[in-house]
Formats: sequence, C-alpha cells, structure tokens
Amino acid sequence: MKLGLALGGGGAKGFAHLGVLEILSEAGIEFDVVAGTSIGALIGAVYVSGNLDKLKRYAINIGITDIPFLLGPTWPKGGLFSGSYVDKLIDEFVQLENIEDLKKPFAAVCVDLNNAEVVTFTKGNLKRAIRASTSIPGIFKPVIFEDKLLVDGGVLESVPVQAVHNLGADFVVSVDLLSDLSMSHDSKQRKTPSILEVVQRSSIITQRKITEYKFKENPPDIVIRPPLSEVKVMDFHNGKSIIEIGRVAAQKVIPELLERINKN
Repeated sequence: MKLGLALGGGGAKGFAHLGVLEILSEAGIEFDVVAGTSIGALIGAVYVSGNLDKLKRYAINIGITDIPFLLGPTWPKGGLFSGSYVDKLIDEFVQLENIEDLKKPFAAVCVDLNNAEVVTFTKGNLKRAIRASTSIPGIFKPVIFEDKLLVDGGVLESVPVQAVHNLGADFVVSVDLLSDLSMSHDSKQRKTPSILEVVQRSSIITQRKITEYKFKENPPDIVIRPPLSEVKVMDFHNGKSIIEIGRVAAQKVIPELLERINKN
C-alpha cells in the first residue's frame, strides 16, 4: 500500500505541520508520496529532502522583528511583498534544483489566475513551484511561468488530496489547517476587527467551504485538524507553540491511523 500525505496551506499555521510530522515519524509512519499547498508545499519539500529538524529549529527561533525580512522587499508589482525570502528558505533547507531530485514523488499545488485552474507541479524547477504555491494573492508577487500567472494553491485547493491521489497514493492522510473557524479571543474582545483580520477571515471562510466540498467529492482517509483559531496567518514568531498544537492533534489520530494502515 502506498501512503500519501497532503499538507494544507495557512501561513504561519503551517508550523503545525512540523509537529504533526514529528509525531507521525515517532509512530513509525513514513509516506511514499507528498503534496503541499502554500506553506504545506514548502514544508512538504523539506520533509521529503530530510531536513525537517533543521527547519523546526529555525521556526522556533523566529522573533517578531524577523517577520518583515521573511516577507521580502516591499511594494513589488503585483503584491505588497516580493516573497523572495522563500527562495532563501528553499536554498537553505532543500538545496535541490528540481522536483525530480527529491527522494520521493512530490507535488506543489498552485492556481493560474489567467485560466482559473489548479496547476500541479510534479517536475521541473522546485524553487519556482514552491514560490508559486506560496504566493498569497495581493500579498506576495505572483509567479509568471509560460502563459500562466501563478498564485497560492489555497485559492482553489487548500488541502491537495487530489494531487496525492494523482501521485499514486492508495491511502491519504491530510492535514487541514483551516478547519477551526471559531473566532480568536482577541477578535471577540474588539467590536471592530482590523482590515487585515477581515480580509484573512473572509479568505479562510472561502477556503474552508471549498475544502468541505472537495472532501465530499474526494475524501482523504484520515484528516488531522489542529485547532488553530488563535493563530493568525502571520504569527511566525509563535513557532514553538504552533508546533506543539500540531503534535497534540496528531497524537489523537495515531491509534486509528495505525489500525487502518495495519488492516491494509
């Protein structure tokens, strides 16, 4: 049986993937194929390349003053930030040029704004694929490739279950970072949310509804849903606590996951 892993998008919430993957590894669960959307694509590529521990140490040490540098130079054409720092992260933690050079089959999911279609990279330049998958519309500069204008895959495919099936997986474990739609404590305390909160929550609700529809159409076998309502998309300085949330969520599904894997 070929095990597949689908890592969803969600900005800083994606650090929960690190905790999830730690627990799965401790339980002896290794995946044959991996696909990711947005930060799930970045962490998925690092996981497949075997540098997850190094990325975890980096995530834990990010301070709030580091966040502007993570975004890259401001005001490029097409977005508020260039997102160029993602390139540096890929160079630091993956150190491979092409997707085919990874140890396992991998897919990065994007959306083409020109044709309103999902684009899945399973070969070719790894840095370009991840940059495209992490390019949040309006925030990060889109990636131009051939006749396509590529942005964050979360626009249409927040959790890339179909991409994992297309890689040949028989059993799919997905990590959904956007399932918890409860309002954060801070938001409840304020009568009027900030502009950024309004935009982010609107986007998350849309992605949540699309994911619910897609899960009915093409359900994963196991879904891990870390409770991340208190974590904002840009909370990269809270890496340690976000990783722990992922660990706890994964621990809850381990008994069922092992039982179902062993049955197959």
